[in-house]
Amino acid sequence: MMEPKNNDVSGLSQTSVGLMDSEKGRQTVHQRPDGLTITVEKIDRVLADVQTQIETLRQNKINLGLVREQLAGMEAKWRGE
Repeated sequence: MMEPKNNDVSGLSQTSVGLMDSEKGRQTVHQRPDGLTITVEKIDRVLADVQTQIETLRQNKINLGLVREQLAGMEAKWRGE
């Protein structure tokens, strides 16, 4: 299995080389500004964190609903309903 490569090197920008002028055979280098390179691994970690937060919010919503039901029942009991 191939391991993902870490392409995030602080302070260095990645370059891509492409043939722009085929008649003269010149190659031009396009540089990305520093800080725009992000690895798939980092994206996966952020996604996992977001999914965990979503699951926590869903569980909190369920728990809040249960507490509201219990509170409504207690209030009804106190009012003698």
